[in-house]
Amino acid sequence: MVALRDVLRNPSIRRIELGWTIGTAADWAFLVVLLVFVYDAGGTLAVGILGAVRTVPAMFAAPFASTLVHRYRGDRVLTAINVVRCGGAVLTAVAIAADVPITAVYVLAALVAGAGSLVRPIQTALLPAFAQTPRELVASNVASSTGEGIGTFIGPLLAGLVVVGTGSAATSLLVAVTFAGAAAAVTGIRFEHAADARGGGDSGRATGFQLAKALRVLRRYPGPTLVAGDFVAQTFVRGLLTTLIVVSAIELLGMGDSGVGLLNAAIGLGGLAGALSALGLTGGPGLARVFTIALAGWGLPLILIGAWPTAALALVALFATGLSNAVLDVSGFTLVQRGVRNEDRVAMFGVMEGLFGLGLLAGSLVGPALVALLGARGSLAVAGAILPVLALVTWRPIASRVQQSPLLEERLALLRSNPLFAPLPLTALDRLAESAVAVSFAPGEALMREGESGDAYFVIEDGEVEVSAAGRSLGSCGPGDGVGEIALLRRVPRTATVVARTSVQAYAVDAETFLAAVSGQAAAAAAEAVASSRLARSAPPNAST
Repeated sequence: MVALRDVLRNPSIRRIELGWTIGTAADWAFLVVLLVFVYDAGGTLAVGILGAVRTVPAMFAAPFASTLVHRYRGDRVLTAINVVRCGGAVLTAVAIAADVPITAVYVLAALVAGAGSLVRPIQTALLPAFAQTPRELVASNVASSTGEGIGTFIGPLLAGLVVVGTGSAATSLLVAVTFAGAAAAVTGIRFEHAADARGGGDSGRATGFQLAKALRVLRRYPGPTLVAGDFVAQTFVRGLLTTLIVVSAIELLGMGDSGVGLLNAAIGLGGLAGALSALGLTGGPGLARVFTIALAGWGLPLILIGAWPTAALALVALFATGLSNAVLDVSGFTLVQRGVRNEDRVAMFGVMEGLFGLGLLAGSLVGPALVALLGARGSLAVAGAILPVLALVTWRPIASRVQQSPLLEERLALLRSNPLFAPLPLTALDRLAESAVAVSFAPGEALMREGESGDAYFVIEDGEVEVSAAGRSLGSCGPGDGVGEIALLRRVPRTATVVARTSVQAYAVDAETFLAAVSGQAAAAAAEAVASSRLARSAPPNAST
């Protein structure tokens, strides 16, 4: 809870999560409007067509997320997406009021769904640019999962009430206003480093979506790609469950039409509990294990329903599925965020989102055929077995390939303990940790000498150094401290001599990487405060490192 509180105090994360929650509520409310309208216009067949119309464009739009972010900045793309969705809702209200052919409404539904499919991959890829620790990143993903649950509950509930009272056209206008609120929430988000706004990419290299490039990204990160594959399998089973819930409630469990809503509500309630339980995750080495357990936990309850078909057990089982779903999302997205380099994150999540749509569509189409072939109980057994089997097959490769190495994690913790780097987001800390070079000094050996040109900053991991200027001692530094920042920040020769008092283990950060890391507003202020404090303690002036 402390981690969640801390990330929501971060204005950028708070605004992203607010925009996500409002946008999710608006999207589900818009779906209610569409369902009511197309059912009245064309019955169940029209509803089925609407499902395909909303799914297929999203599959093709999501992989373009990387191109858009690299070219226009992620925050501006998020704003534009919600503006497009707002415009689509307004035009839908006009179309409904004018009683235009249903085809026009299908086109607008596809436009809004295609634009909306870009939101999750972009915001998930951008969150490491704001979170400062792995725990905070987990908490950010929990906030996203919780916001999605809130939006999924409130949006259709309010839309259903408003549709009854005012009609579909007026409700669509209300949806448009809500999308506008989501656009306002994400407008003007600030990044510590400008490159992070473009997903770590270079705007000059932005090109259209290329299948070969997407495949290269997947091959480059085998661990995260396995996680993505497990996610696609989960969306396929979710698609199967769309049919299985209806068949189970009416034919197998005898719960009637209302049972469909109750079973879905059990999944939603489990999702809320799962999001709260995921707050205990730290983003450490056990995250891969949590992911595979949650993957198995998603499917196993379906086997139980098929084996012992009672209403009470079904409600408990689907609660467990919902809980596992939330934990799976938080742990899986965090694994991909931490396992993929900054410049490839948007591309990876864009490809994943497109594959999610494909998996969901395939499951929705296969579900009725599976029930016709095996019956309800047999279908539940098959659907429930898919994910546990995958969990057994993939958990070792995921655990070995997707986690940060222990040495790199220790280096990240050391850098984070340094006051200069404390304000940095994970994206900047990752760059520092990857570029830092381990160095060692024997007792009496100089790390730097007064008057030399400065070309590196040193972070002490172990040992102690003595700092002096003009022959006068200025004190000592130990583990977690850094030396050498003044020469780099002020572009002057070294202002002090630093000699190892004991054996010293340290990390050297070259000048270019150091200056890039502290170029953001918060980090620059912290670096300047440290430099000014050291200069003020020295006498005569400028007699510090």
